[in-house]
Amino acid sequence: MENMQFAEELVREFLLFRGFTNTLQAFEAELSTDIGKGFQVDKIMDLIFSVYVPRFHADKLVGLLGFFRQCFSSLSDSVLAATLSKLEVSILRYYVVFAVQSGRREKVAEFFAAYGNDLLSQSGQDWTPWFAILYMKNPSFDPQFRVYFSKEWYEGLRLSVRNFFSEIFNGAHILFGWT
Repeated sequence: MENMQFAEELVREFLLFRGFTNTLQAFEAELSTDIGKGFQVDKIMDLIFSVYVPRFHADKLVGLLGFFRQCFSSLSDSVLAATLSKLEVSILRYYVVFAVQSGRREKVAEFFAAYGNDLLSQSGQDWTPWFAILYMKNPSFDPQFRVYFSKEWYEGLRLSVRNFFSEIFNGAHILFGWT
């Protein structure tokens, strides 16, 4: 993504050179709200794991994942599309686990109220047992959920998400025609 950063700098220099300060301000404002974060893996990782999940921004998290699903919906590689789908499910499950671990079960209830029907309609990913997590005293001890509460699962999820986006974005110049 160094090419994208280089291109942004060129645009900034051009706008400054031409004296287009209002346009430069608009450009900077647009960049700051860029949901894809310029397809920079570290920024996306921070957005997911340091902002949206810990601050319980389920709507923004779901929106971001939907954005990537839409961006990559034309992927000819069905393995990549399936991987993205599995990662999306795992990230959403991590949101639920993080909320439970943080003692914010009301956030889990809000999440299922807002997205439960969509989750249940997804084929291949059984969310039904997850609706019971709200009513379990210690879901981290339940054999069905125990793995999701482990540090190893979380670290594996982060690594998988990082590797996936790195692989996709390193090939982004091919996918999107960038050089």
